[in-house]
Amino acid sequence: MSSRLLPAALGSLLLASCTITSLGPESGPPRVESEGLIEGHAALGWRDEDRFLKLKVLDGESDGALAEVALWRLLRVEVGALGLGLGIGPFDLALGTLFYEPDLPRMVGERGPVPAAAPVEDCELCAREAGQE
Repeated sequence: MSSRLLPAALGSLLLASCTITSLGPESGPPRVESEGLIEGHAALGWRDEDRFLKLKVLDGESDGALAEVALWRLLRVEVGALGLGLGIGPFDLALGTLFYEPDLPRMVGERGPVPAAAPVEDCELCAREAGQE
């Protein structure tokens, strides 16, 4: 009995330890996210979608997506190799593993990536030359 229990317990521990779950709106909409062996999210917020109909085959917003259909902000379905993403109105749910890594879609009011700042000249000679020009 114990010879069967030990591998099962170790396997369960290994699978459970490979997934990190976070809760909260660090940057973006309120959501629960899972990263690791099982990836996914449950988010609340309207998607920032400006097209009325979006259809992608062998592509999608997420890595490993096979297809995506979106009807403005009302409906979004994304199918991955081993997972599924579904958005209905302000609710967006996705779950995948291995080949499908669902990404949280961009939401209304969410800021874009911060542009890189111009390089700072630390060299005194370079600063003098820039002042002369």
